[in-house]
Amino acid sequence: GRAPRIELRGVNVRKFFLIFVIATTGAACGGDDGPGPAETACFDYSKFDGATPEVSFATDVLPVFQRSCSFSSTCHGAEAGSAGFAYLGPAVSEQATPAQIDAIVAQNVGVPSRAPSGMPRIAAGDPANSFLMHKLDDTLSCGDLECTPDQCGAPMPYTGDTLPAAERDAVRRWIQQGAKVN
Repeated sequence: GRAPRIELRGVNVRKFFLIFVIATTGAACGGDDGPGPAETACFDYSKFDGATPEVSFATDVLPVFQRSCSFSSTCHGAEAGSAGFAYLGPAVSEQATPAQIDAIVAQNVGVPSRAPSGMPRIAAGDPANSFLMHKLDDTLSCGDLECTPDQCGAPMPYTGDTLPAAERDAVRRWIQQGAKVN
């Protein structure tokens, strides 16, 4: 049948063991012993050289947008915008026209973000105060954002992993260098 209950001075050993395991496991997992992973840490602009190398929108930034942001019309691939989302270019299989490139800049540079962030989507010359960089870096709890992480929305790209640092830095440099159509 059943194993007999073992009592030690009025303590049920099974209950004691269960409580002990829960308490020690929680202690081993808890605590704030340091910064989280680099991907979620706030970006340190004091160590970033935004001046070099020179970045071209057409050759360095637009392909990043096309691969990760505008592969469909549901997010950022519709030129007229989709549900308030800014246009970030045609699908990667299409060559962007000058009019489409102008539309990307017009819908993003100096335009307030859809979320109540208190920042423009892209602040030319100021990537630290560009909502787009917070979305790409997944730093929605950093900087001078006025929205809560829930109000700010999901990091980008919405589906998939954070973009590689080199691609995010290309966008960051383009913004630092004035977010020009070049």
